[in-house]
Amino acid sequence: MTPAFSFANSSVNESPATLTVDGTGTTHRSPLAHLRHDLLIGLGALAVLVGVVAFSIFGEPHGVAAAATNSGASGTLTAAAQSSTSAGSALVATPAVLPTADPAVMAAAVAYVNAVAEQARLDAANAFYAGIAAQAAERAAAEQSANRAPAPAGGNTGRAAPAAADGSVWDRLAQCESGGNWSINTGNGFTGGVQFVRSTWLGMGGADYAPDAYLASREQQIDIATRVLASQGWGAWPGCSAMLGLR
Repeated sequence: MTPAFSFANSSVNESPATLTVDGTGTTHRSPLAHLRHDLLIGLGALAVLVGVVAFSIFGEPHGVAAAATNSGASGTLTAAAQSSTSAGSALVATPAVLPTADPAVMAAAVAYVNAVAEQARLDAANAFYAGIAAQAAERAAAEQSANRAPAPAGGNTGRAAPAAADGSVWDRLAQCESGGNWSINTGNGFTGGVQFVRSTWLGMGGADYAPDAYLASREQQIDIATRVLASQGWGAWPGCSAMLGLR
């Protein structure tokens, strides 16, 4: 038989391995005994918390109300619990106090819990995929920025170009290519009114006017476009030249 010792108004049977005796003859709990004692208290509190949460969600189980009515007590879970406990004692949920809930209620509870779990899973998956998409977009933007040609140094040289009458075929072509904006530079690699590629602009002598087409004047761009036409024909602007009927 193991000796019994009293702690905090409750008797707990302790094995000799969990007890120590100091020099004054006083018996103390070992750390293992304290851990077990705290664990039991925590489990009891958890059981009470689960009961309270279940009651707040599903209401009072039918069996509690029936038992309270048959015994003449108040038909509430709180009253039933209070009638079975005394001041200072822990509330312990037993089958007699919290009987099994109605099967239909339990089925509804299981369905609800499953639905909540599934929604949480979907939310986590959506957040994960959204994060991947955002990272991909940031990476693409960084790569595009790294690959973009640096802005040309300098500006327009001021060199005069041959005059070009307003309303010419080049104005019609520019209207189709860039909306008639001779200074456009969207960063897509094509600039100026008739959308020069920088390599073409420089290869045809555009550096005499500016380091890139959008920095040149309308007349300067038309002069270089005339050189491109002589070298490549209207096929240098395939879409708009076909739309305008240029051959």
